[in-house]
Amino acid sequence: MNTELLTCRRLTVGIVFPAFPLEHAQVNRIYADVTERFPYQQMQHLPDGGRMSNATGDFFIQTTRMQVNENIDYFHATKDKTIDLFNIAQTRMNVPQFTNFGVKLTASLPAEGKDAAAAVERGIFKSVRSSLDKLSTDRKGIGMRVVIHKEGIHEIKIEPLFSDMTQIYIDLDVQYPQPFTEIKSIEPKLAAAYDFLFGEIRSFIEDI
Repeated sequence: MNTELLTCRRLTVGIVFPAFPLEHAQVNRIYADVTERFPYQQMQHLPDGGRMSNATGDFFIQTTRMQVNENIDYFHATKDKTIDLFNIAQTRMNVPQFTNFGVKLTASLPAEGKDAAAAVERGIFKSVRSSLDKLSTDRKGIGMRVVIHKEGIHEIKIEPLFSDMTQIYIDLDVQYPQPFTEIKSIEPKLAAAYDFLFGEIRSFIEDI
């Protein structure tokens, strides 16, 4: 497979903390601070916080978590934006300690022959491909999941992108269930997830 065409499409980053008393007025102030720098056109109040959104992503602030979901044009710019959003909210909230951090990257790769289901079967499952018909000859696709405990819990999924069967879908989800106090401490972990996607995972795909 031509992994030169591997493209990281979307970033999701969440940080979790003990229940925090978050009021609508405080959410409004955070929204005002955020929109001085980032163009979120909509603000939706939730029972436990708020959601800021535009066409390419959103930012949740709730009583037990903050989460950023963004399309990626340039990863490092999106990473820096994520850190900035968390810092803006933290300036108003002053959460004393965070309990968990997670990052999810989704990527795609054009399949050889424009048939992702066949490409995954030929590559990852070539040694058992003849036995797959015992499950069904009508299968639409097959994928793999790998869980690795390595400086965080890494979960990797590789399968056809079922909404576009010309593409292979790659999902990397990394969880760090350790407490921390400073937003800046997650930045190298965000970079490490990206490096893992374009390092070890890309190398694995090249070999299949």
